[in-house]
Amino acid sequence: MLILVLIIAGAIVSLLVPYGTVIVIGIILGLVVDNYRNTLYLREDIRAIKNHLGLMNNKESKEYEFDKEFKQVDRLSSDEMSVINKRIEAELEKESKKNKN
Repeated sequence: MLILVLIIAGAIVSLLVPYGTVIVIGIILGLVVDNYRNTLYLREDIRAIKNHLGLMNNKESKEYEFDKEFKQVDRLSSDEMSVINKRIEAELEKESKKNKN
């Protein structure tokens, strides 16, 4: 119903206003992007609920935990990131020394 009303309103605006077609396309694009964002939020909420209830299989659970850790990295401070980077560098140096021997 909402889409039908928007189509009718868009047709009227595009006929009456010189730049009406551009305005209508902009409004439609905005609605599509908003719908996409809402769908992503709903998907994340459903995944969190499934994980909490234990309804995920092993592959889904590992993917969910990886995504969760990946998003958590974005929220780390620079001091925490430097500590993590130093640990990674130390591990890489150990592996490279192990591979040379």
